[in-house]
Amino acid sequence: MADRHREPVDPRRLGQWAYLALALGLVFYIITMWAQVYIDTKTLPAGQGVFGESHRRWRLRTALIFLIWSVLGGFTLPFGIGWFVVIPAYVWYLWRVARGAAAYWAGKPVGVPRQRPVARLADPPQ
Repeated sequence: MADRHREPVDPRRLGQWAYLALALGLVFYIITMWAQVYIDTKTLPAGQGVFGESHRRWRLRTALIFLIWSVLGGFTLPFGIGWFVVIPAYVWYLWRVARGAAAYWAGKPVGVPRQRPVARLADPPQ
């Protein structure tokens, strides 16, 4: 029996696929949303550092929050208020995908609070 050598998983490449699946979620909603969730929960290795973990968390939160709001909007469409839920949810979703993808390709973590430099106080009077 031949021992097959398996190539290591490239987290950067999987992250790109996850953002693509997230973006395609607007058109092919269910399949690509769950593909993205699968990529982020099952295939990406743990311990990717601040960069990888921030993007993984960002994508998962984007997909799941959008899913909740779009289902809520879908249920309220017959009552006439669903459009006031669905349209902002789609705009928010597009903004999250664009912001996350831009940060990903720039190599920066997303959703991590920036550390501001602490102002140095003058020495207290003696």
